[in-house]
Formats: sequence, structure tokens, C-alpha cells
Amino acid sequence: MNISAIFMRPLNAIMFFKQLVSMEKYRKSIDALRDSATPAELREYIGTHNNPLIKQIVADFKLNIEVIGRDNIPEDKGCVFISNHQGYLDVVAILYALEDKQAGFIAKAEMRKVPYVGKWIESVGGFFIERGNPRSSLRVFKECWKRLKSGDSVVIFPEGTRSKGPLMGEYKRAAFKLATGGHTGAPIVPIVIDGTYLYYENQGYLKTNIGVPMTVEFLDPIYVDTLSKDEIKDLPEYVVNISRQALMKIQNNKSLK
Repeated sequence: MNISAIFMRPLNAIMFFKQLVSMEKYRKSIDALRDSATPAELREYIGTHNNPLIKQIVADFKLNIEVIGRDNIPEDKGCVFISNHQGYLDVVAILYALEDKQAGFIAKAEMRKVPYVGKWIESVGGFFIERGNPRSSLRVFKECWKRLKSGDSVVIFPEGTRSKGPLMGEYKRAAFKLATGGHTGAPIVPIVIDGTYLYYENQGYLKTNIGVPMTVEFLDPIYVDTLSKDEIKDLPEYVVNISRQALMKIQNNKSLK
């Protein structure tokens, strides 16, 4: 993760370090609670305490995030959120849109080495996958299935990497095994993100007053346990199609404003 460009502006560097301190304090409070809390208590703690941290990041960097379809999220169970991936700020945008609902992210193994961030990802319920290693994927998926059965939620980016632009890449079919395997009963909630690449990837460094709107839209939940075998087989193509349509609609609406 190349974050050095953020420090091109002193104000960005100050705010970034401020958030790292808050993130580390929050992470330690989660780890201290882990041995004594039930899964439900820990999940609630992560969600409610993550919310103000993310809101502070959004406020400090003056991010402009529009949330659509928040009421499509089932609140009474864990979910598998399947999202396109435009930029580094996708994680912030999704957590902001989720409000106080816990969600861990599946990240590439290299992220584990990023100071503060790697430990934070793990503490809030995230996992690390070695790309190109099927054994690593299966091991992580098995652990995810246990968490989903207990009520946790997970976010996965099936493109596998950032598109760094407005177009959506291909979704890897293997990512959908997380959603359809393990008999977890967790619904799939597709997420469509637009505009995050404009804050970092497109500009070369994070601007504090860019004012370009980011959009996070939650599409209708898909209950896997109600699908036929043929519908499960066609699920990746279906999710890609509805996500692309929603992304085009978001972008068209922005161009009209």
C-alpha cells in the first residue's frame, strides 16, 4: 500500500497520524474485550465504536459520501457484501454507509504488513488472503463461514484489485464461493461504489477539499438458501449485471447534475 503521496500536504499528514492514533486505541479496546465478550457483544462493540471513528475520518478529510439503499441491509443477521473496488477509500466509504453494523474486510495478504492498518483489519473481523493460493482462500473461507454463522458480516471485492477508475472490472467467480458455501444462511448484499478513485488514484494524492461526491449504493439482498442450483451457478453473472447497471445509473445521474 503506497501511502507516501498523502504526505505531500502537511495537513494531510497531521490528520493521517491523528487517525492512526485513534485506530490503534480502538483496536486495543477490541482486543481487550475479545476474551470476555460473546460474539454478539463483540460485534455490537465493533459496529458502534467503529462508526464515530469513520465519521471523524470523513469529517477531517471533508469527504462527500452519498448513501443509497441503506434499508436494503438485513439488520438481524450477518451478510456477505460484494462490492466493486475503485480505490483505497472504498473501505472508508463502505464503513461510513454501514453506520453501526459490523463488517470485516477480506484483504490481500500484503495489507497485514501495513503498520496499524493491518492489525486493525484483523481486529474488526477482517481476513487476509494470499492471491493465487487456493489453500489460503479455502482456509480463510472456512473461518469466514464460522463468523457468518455467528452473525458477523464480511465484505469482499471480487475484482481482486482497485480499478482506479470509473469502470468495473471482471468479478472472479471464486469470490462467490464465500457467499454460497458453508451453509451460513447469510444473504448477499451487492454494493456499488462510484467516485472514490477521484480522491486518491486519479489525483495522485488525497485532497482535503476536492468536493467530488462519492456514492455507495446497497442493492436488494439475495437470499442464497432460496436459490436453485442453476440460479447459484448463474449468480456471479447476475450480480455483475445488476451492479454494472446500477453503476451506470449513478454515473449518468451525476453527469446530468
